[in-house]
Amino acid sequence: MKDSNNSKLRRTKDSQIDYSDIPATDAEFWEDAAVVYPQKKVTVKLKIDEDIALWLKEMGNSSDTAINNLLRSYFISSKHLSIK
Repeated sequence: MKDSNNSKLRRTKDSQIDYSDIPATDAEFWEDAAVVYPQKKVTVKLKIDEDIALWLKEMGNSSDTAINNLLRSYFISSKHLSIK
């Protein structure tokens, strides 16, 4: 989001927001919700294929987040983590 939009959004009062197209939620909707706190990040060194390294380099600063998200998805799908 651009800085001008960000500052405009921060100045917007809740009463100015149009919620008419957002359905209300109830207790059942939130029944399976869980608070998930960010994990502590650690620095690791690994060897990867050159084409993967180039692809990550193209992402710039967001490559660490992309790698973490890919690994997190695989981790969850491998049933090592149960979020409930």
